[in-house]
Amino acid sequence: MPRRVTSVDVAAEAGVSQATVARTFSSPEHVSPATRAKVEAAAETLGYVPNAIARSLKSQRTNIVGAVVPATGEFWQSVISAFSAQLAARGEQLLLFSFSDADDVDAVLASVAQYRVDGLVLASARIGSGQLVRMERTGLPLVAFNQPAAAGIVPSVSVDNESGMRDLAEHVIGRGARTVQYVGGISSASTDQIRYRGAARALGEHGVACPYIAAGGFAYDDGYKAAARIAQADDLPDAVMVAGDELAFGVLDGLESGGIRVPDDLILTGFDGLPQASWAGYDLTTLVQSTDVLVEKAVKLTLDRRDGDQTARSDDTSAPADVVVPGTIRIGKTTTPTQTPRNDG
Repeated sequence: MPRRVTSVDVAAEAGVSQATVARTFSSPEHVSPATRAKVEAAAETLGYVPNAIARSLKSQRTNIVGAVVPATGEFWQSVISAFSAQLAARGEQLLLFSFSDADDVDAVLASVAQYRVDGLVLASARIGSGQLVRMERTGLPLVAFNQPAAAGIVPSVSVDNESGMRDLAEHVIGRGARTVQYVGGISSASTDQIRYRGAARALGEHGVACPYIAAGGFAYDDGYKAAARIAQADDLPDAVMVAGDELAFGVLDGLESGGIRVPDDLILTGFDGLPQASWAGYDLTTLVQSTDVLVEKAVKLTLDRRDGDQTARSDDTSAPADVVVPGTIRIGKTTTPTQTPRNDG
């Protein structure tokens, strides 16, 4: 096996001390231009790459931010990509910890302690308040992402779930809906609860009930199965509001495979604003979350906590920072019927 080139080799090649090599790559402003040029030329010749681990031991900083994220779901894939890109732009790296089931969360959180990360983003509503409190007590700079229940426990960043679903409810009322069903993902998830509350309250103000159907998850297959329950009911609702886009795609396909036409037989909304929502095959009316904005604020909040910005810290004298970002409605063909809804009074 070839031997790894070290800073000692570079120092010998450049005719300088090992300490000078270290300063060239860690604090180049403290090295003269001529010396820096010699060291960089020697490193290029030898193929030397600075050891990030060694530097982190000295600086007590790794420039690595961890993220605990569900292993499945189109929304979370877009979130991971955004975190990776935005951290890289700041000279930071993403270390991903993923889980497939809520029962795995404790084990995943325990494994985080085995790694030297500068901060941690907990990006799932399946992470409970007790787990958030335990992680906050570790002293690790921590931010919750897309977890409304984290407000007041740890700094958090989320879309305005309740207001967004209220806006969608007003939209379906404006389209003439007088009977509405709500398809939620996981009833115990804080995101699901708050979105349903927004829809139910807004519809209730118009005298419209909003019965809840638990799909059991936010995946496409969960929505497809939930569609069968809607189709088998004695009367179809005028509208179906769905807690997430991927879930809504399954509901839409499931309804149409059963002969129920969207939007002519009933109208349908989602929530998230996934890119697929604008595809011609779906053209879904949905609440668009600005993923880039949400991630940007979460990254800044995490790094501010790491760097000691007291306005972003959770302690005895200041409440955790809670950032809420509004979404925007994208209107698609799923709420634009070509005929009057059947039950429109």
